[in-house]
Amino acid sequence: MEDAVTFKNVNELIGVIHRYMRRFLESNMKKFEITPPQFEVLVTLWVEDGVVLSELGRRLSRDGPTITGIIDRMEKKKLLVRKRSLRDRRVIQVYLTPMAWEIKENLMKMQSEAARDIAGSFTQEDVSTLENLLRKVLCNIEEKIVPRIEQ
Repeated sequence: MEDAVTFKNVNELIGVIHRYMRRFLESNMKKFEITPPQFEVLVTLWVEDGVVLSELGRRLSRDGPTITGIIDRMEKKKLLVRKRSLRDRRVIQVYLTPMAWEIKENLMKMQSEAARDIAGSFTQEDVSTLENLLRKVLCNIEEKIVPRIEQ
């Protein structure tokens, strides 16, 4: 039982950290009129433009209606466009507009500065250790919890 109580504290810390980080990033993104989910889409498409809409949702762990809503709002802001695949007209791909490419440098700079502020006095070893531990938690969730949710 002691292990469960100890991990409960870790879980609470992760929740608090997530909320603070989200608020911090939201306040930094406001001047760009971008939300954190929209930023995730931009980052994904800056790496690989033209991702299939359903694949984009999968990569960002968003269900169909959620990713569609995010994409709708970004399309209204003229940050991206949807195009039907030339190979299969049923497939929709998402492409960035020149406006999205223009804001990339400033948004990435903002993200780097935020990461520096959040990491504070962490050494590279601290960051690596934290990342490895969080990946283990994610792996456990994907193996043991996610399959039960999807059933």
